[in-house]
Amino acid sequence: MSDTIITGAYDMHIHTGPDIMDRKMDFLVQAERAAKAGMAGYVIKSHYFTSSSWAKVANDRFPDCQTFGSIVLNNSVGGMNAFAVDAVARDGGKVVWFPTVDTVAAIKTTENIEEGGRRPHWLDILLSLQADGITLQPVQLLDDDGKVLPEVIEVLDVIARYDMILCTGHISVREAKEVLKMAHERGVQRIVCTHVDSKLCFYQIEEQLEVIKKYGAYMEHCANSCTTGKVPWDVCLAQIKAIGCEHIVISTDLGQAKHKYPDEGLLDFANWMLENGISETDVRKTIRDNPRQLLLG
Repeated sequence: MSDTIITGAYDMHIHTGPDIMDRKMDFLVQAERAAKAGMAGYVIKSHYFTSSSWAKVANDRFPDCQTFGSIVLNNSVGGMNAFAVDAVARDGGKVVWFPTVDTVAAIKTTENIEEGGRRPHWLDILLSLQADGITLQPVQLLDDDGKVLPEVIEVLDVIARYDMILCTGHISVREAKEVLKMAHERGVQRIVCTHVDSKLCFYQIEEQLEVIKKYGAYMEHCANSCTTGKVPWDVCLAQIKAIGCEHIVISTDLGQAKHKYPDEGLLDFANWMLENGISETDVRKTIRDNPRQLLLG
């Protein structure tokens, strides 16, 4: 193992197998690779399954790299299901993502399909469910008056009770503002706004500064968003520099079969940051210090 910029890093957003999507590696291969790369840990993310038990297996097999489990509150786990979140917490899981593939916007995407265009695999799954006669229902967070639903508050209370990390997933900024306000009121301490530079849930710089000031939230940028062209490199860089690295988390969102391994992607992205005027100290804040504070602090 050589000493590189990602030594001691944590990647809070990695998609591993087993999964219903095609993944480049399973969680054991990822733990082994991360340990060999000198990384300190990573979080398993699945859109469809809880991963806390997988994390315990990985930690037993590869103790030099700490694997963290999570849950994503899509329909496959019951949506806003406080019982499921509590079970993951009791199993040692650390991260709770709000909906991703079952948001209002995601379900609406099925109504306007572009023929012949590239589309994400999760959209094919939604269309397959629809073809099988299953009615697609978005995971609702707000009522018709824009107020946070009771079942969401129940989930937030579990997150607060176990001091878990709330990640916003793919919910809209409008939804996120209401959820984060309620999360703060209910005592949630650890908050990450996911994909802040992505078209899925784009936060203006002023909106990022607002939730940082009010709730101490961290803004997540994903390497995969830039390398696949979903987010222009200059947009990502401008946001990082405008916000400052004290409240930035860099993840990879990698694990897709056709892309690089996450440790490779994280190293490339960190070096890109260095090449574009971000100091080594600040890069390490985004990939080591800030994730460590969220996961272990």
